[in-house]
Amino acid sequence: MKKVVRKNVFETNSSAVHSLAIAYEGLEQSNLPVDENGNILTDFGDFGDYDMHMTVFDQATKLSYLATECYYLNFWDKDIEDNYIWHHICKAICGYTGAKGIKVIGKIEPSLNHQVQPEYNLQFCNAYDDASIVNFVFNKYVGIKMTHD
Repeated sequence: MKKVVRKNVFETNSSAVHSLAIAYEGLEQSNLPVDENGNILTDFGDFGDYDMHMTVFDQATKLSYLATECYYLNFWDKDIEDNYIWHHICKAICGYTGAKGIKVIGKIEPSLNHQVQPEYNLQFCNAYDDASIVNFVFNKYVGIKMTHD
């Protein structure tokens, strides 16, 4: 049997895969919903088995995906406002957009396929690098493809 070694690739031995393709051109201005106080509005997402077989490029869904990852990083607690990683995401996005803050509405029950739930850090961008967060959310060429067999 031939042995193949791949580097710098997110992999799992699961049949469920969430993958990311990154381009470094294509940053757009924010089209995220903003309330009357200047806060960006988002919600958790349902990215479990029911929302598979899709590719998303829109800013709102990508921000929702990050909020949902933070829910799991916060030990399945919906109160992510004090989570350090969420705080850094908010700082980066508000710095890019000029928004005052980000509010998680909390109407959707958070869900990620069990194979891709993060354990220690975000899966798709460096939570400690503002440019990585901004590129993930606002780059029209960055998309998340979710599928399983």
